Amino acid sequence: MGRISYMNAIRDGIAEEMRRNPAIITMGEGIGERGGSYGQTKNLWAEFGMDRVIDTPISENAFTAMAVGAAATGLRPIVDIMFADILYEILSPLCQNASKLSYMSNGQVRVPMVVRAQMGGRVSGPHHSACLYAVTMHVPGLKVVVPGNAADAKGLMKTALRQDDPVVFFEHKFAYPIRDEVPDGEYTVPFDQANILKEGRDATVVIIGPIIQQRMNAILQKGILKADIEVIDPRVLYPLNFKEIAASVKKTGRLVIVEEGHLTCGAGAEISAKVSEELFSCIKAPIIRVATDDLPHPYAPVLEAAMSPTEERMIEAIERVMK
Repeated sequence: MGRISYMNAIRDGIAEEMRRNPAIITMGEGIGERGGSYGQTKNLWAEFGMDRVIDTPISENAFTAMAVGAAATGLRPIVDIMFADILYEILSPLCQNASKLSYMSNGQVRVPMVVRAQMGGRVSGPHHSACLYAVTMHVPGLKVVVPGNAADAKGLMKTALRQDDPVVFFEHKFAYPIRDEVPDGEYTVPFDQANILKEGRDATVVIIGPIIQQRMNAILQKGILKADIEVIDPRVLYPLNFKEIAASVKKTGRLVIVEEGHLTCGAGAEISAKVSEELFSCIKAPIIRVATDDLPHPYAPVLEAAMSPTEERMIEAIERVMK
């Protein structure tokens, strides 16, 4: 084990897979010699060269479409779009083509590509702050991954690069500096297994994303909760890792879901609906969702904080579900 940042863990996972498989290429704006706007591809250009680490023009729709064609004809591209909000620019090649080619060809054409989508607010304004994983959850044929810590981020990226289907990999740009224990040596994290971060008996708390996980860890370290909560990170939102959530709710009878995506039609809404449909007889209290308010992200830090799932809002939700 060693303490590695969230960003470096992802980059290490990509480098390991590029060494293992020469079919993997990566493309995006400024990811070459400069190493990316966040340093997320630092040193990859020096090791793998410009044929495999490709600087592109500012035309996300075009280079995503190029990646779909490259994936369908034998390569394994990584598309780095810099901000998750840019998903709206690439919906046609991603959702109209990449997600459907395998189905339409009866599996004869596969599209093994990964889209790196950097999400999250913190004074990034209305065009660069959204957590849009719920948008891609609505598209059959895509796999949607949201790693909650550095160890998961590396292992899930390595797994994503071995898939034969398109994966949208949501990274939180303000979790990039956060350091966690990451195993040494070769390892992967399976897509079909949620992460049970803490076991408990009183209430289930499902958390999505690394910043929410960081806030949850801070709450637990302060020891201010009276309830003995069970904390679960789904890791993969589509197909949703539901079996661990279901088993936990059967045990606790209470559920709180916390995410940075917007409230309406969010990942929390899907989890809540599945629990209500399949486990209604087990529920002892109304399900509570904590999410970002349904507003564009403001620049002002005080306004952004007011609409976000803060520690205070998380604590209040857990206390409320226990009543």
